[in-house]
Amino acid sequence: MQMIIFTLNEKYYAFSSENVEEITTKIPWTPVPKSPAWVQGLVNLRGNVITLINFYKLLSPTDETKEIWYNNIIIVKNDEEKIAFMVDDVAWVLDIEPSAVQQLDDQIDELVSSVIQVKDQIVSVINMEKLFL
Repeated sequence: MQMIIFTLNEKYYAFSSENVEEITTKIPWTPVPKSPAWVQGLVNLRGNVITLINFYKLLSPTDETKEIWYNNIIIVKNDEEKIAFMVDDVAWVLDIEPSAVQQLDDQIDELVSSVIQVKDQIVSVINMEKLFL
């Protein structure tokens, strides 16, 4: 299976490429009043309005808010729904053997379903089903 591995606040995360529609650079966004803290705003991608999620705030809601620098946006799809995620950088796009994916017994974070080891880094694999609830 192919994985998109990206960094966020010096940690490594991954999405399965089957859920990724595209990777793009920064896009201007429009803030949404009274939205959750992790909703950065709305982006217009070729005529499609998509919610832009500040992934750092979604994964670490209790951490002190700091200015997040990001270089890429990953557009993820589930059926017809699309969500855009702000990430620091896309590190690798790699083929991963299914046997290399280690399922987590104790769900410390419901958004992380498993881990893989890539180039001396432990990478948290995002549970796509939880993102679209």
